[in-house]
Amino acid sequence: MDSKKLEKLLSGYNILQSRRTSRTSKSEKQSLPSMLTIFRELIVDDIPPTQQRFIDEFHEKFPYTKNKRLTPRLKRAYLSFIREYHLGFLLREHFNEVIYDEDLDIIAGIDYIIVEGGTRFNIHAFVDTENGRYWRQKKEARHQFIGEHINLPLNLDKGKRVGPFVLYSKKDMVWLKEEIQKIIATFGG
Repeated sequence: MDSKKLEKLLSGYNILQSRRTSRTSKSEKQSLPSMLTIFRELIVDDIPPTQQRFIDEFHEKFPYTKNKRLTPRLKRAYLSFIREYHLGFLLREHFNEVIYDEDLDIIAGIDYIIVEGGTRFNIHAFVDTENGRYWRQKKEARHQFIGEHINLPLNLDKGKRVGPFVLYSKKDMVWLKEEIQKIIATFGG
């Protein structure tokens, strides 16, 4: 599968919108099993699950999560997982060495690692909204990051629209390559 085939597939998916809940609400603070792990387990032959399949599987594995307060959180997480999953295809199409490690994603908040010019670049993908920036800062405070880190915010107004999704585009990859080259150039001189 490549990014174009994935986009064609995703264009036929439906999503259920979720209501926004306060960052301080009980449902947002409640510790949950890894939603990402469930999402990744449901990928078959590079085909990600639908949002409803993801939600149903999560509730089936963890019945105590079957309540109206937690479902919006699952709906939002799904959108994030799809964006990051698609991003992986784009990265592999534009960079020679791309590493994904679910443990690094869950534990350290590193979505992908790009190795370029002998340097590891830790990529942090998030939506460029007040809420997205808030959670990115929370990750920053929770983890001690080592190495070169690049934030890759997705502008929802300028992202690539594919069916109900807003995804990263080739323009984002051009920007990322330029950022990486700037950092590499600072090492050389």
